[in-house]
Amino acid sequence: MGTDDHCHSGPTVRHRVAVLGLDGVGTFEVALAVQVFAAANDHAGVELYEVAVVGPDRPVVTRTGYATSYALLPNQALTWAESAHTVVVPAVPALLSPPPEIAATILRAHAGGARIVALCLGTFLVADTGLLDGLHATTHWHWADQLAASHPRIRVHAKRLFVESSGIFSSGGGTAALDLLLHLVERDQGSALATEISRFMVAPLRRDGDHAQDTGWNVPERPRSVVDTLQWAEEHLDEGLTVAGLAQHAGMSVRTFSRQCRNALGIPPIEWLQRARVRRAQELLQRTNWTVNRIAEASGFRSESALRYHFTRLAEMPPGQYRSRFGAARGERPTTVRLT
Repeated sequence: MGTDDHCHSGPTVRHRVAVLGLDGVGTFEVALAVQVFAAANDHAGVELYEVAVVGPDRPVVTRTGYATSYALLPNQALTWAESAHTVVVPAVPALLSPPPEIAATILRAHAGGARIVALCLGTFLVADTGLLDGLHATTHWHWADQLAASHPRIRVHAKRLFVESSGIFSSGGGTAALDLLLHLVERDQGSALATEISRFMVAPLRRDGDHAQDTGWNVPERPRSVVDTLQWAEEHLDEGLTVAGLAQHAGMSVRTFSRQCRNALGIPPIEWLQRARVRRAQELLQRTNWTVNRIAEASGFRSESALRYHFTRLAEMPPGQYRSRFGAARGERPTTVRLT
């Protein structure tokens, strides 16, 4: 959901992001949420997001691991979140019940049209409000069974990186929060900006929500050659790459490469390749006025029809609709080709 979907939206209203600050909140998740949306402003050259950490008028004690804590001073009152477009609920200890004022704030923000974004163990806090009853959600894989046991009305997806269900988003542990936050920027502003942020934060292999949290962790060593090859492939998508060609670049058989790619990413290499091509096409639709046929060639698709098929399958809209929504380079619109 972008700014236009919220009741406070309008041409001059920035997308307000409230990151909840309460005692015991995870340092990493708070900092990551602020960083991603601030990076969106920096790379866009305009303040798309107004970001604030909200909480009591005093320092709150954040937590990193079991022994390290830091003081964090919220810069907006808790009530600021009630008029936000997005409310981010960072990780909190899994057994911590939300203070009544926090739960009330989440409920009022949701009733006002805000999307609720639970990072890692923040899903427990949102679950305690009742908003997730009957919906789908995820959390850190280690605590997924506990979430399912304590909230049996929630359908818990223990292996998913992130889940969206009726405007409520939840992520798994660690860097799954980054994948979800980049996904939100992509929904709001398009793939080009999300990709810029991803590259700037040195996270080029962006993952979708259906990637597994724990796939490959029992493999003795994650093969660096697979990661190297996929990073190389992102720069050579226009060369019509195949899985066989990727395997050759990695110095492996197709079978070995496919198995190790699935271990590393949780999906087969052909699916990764199609997603990478669609993301490249999204960037080009935003930043150029090229025809769809030229974009298909530059993205590595064999034909315009192949691009349209995979683009619609993965982006959930045809290329023309995507370009209309997110705009072409310098705000121009293509005038020489019909895109839909």
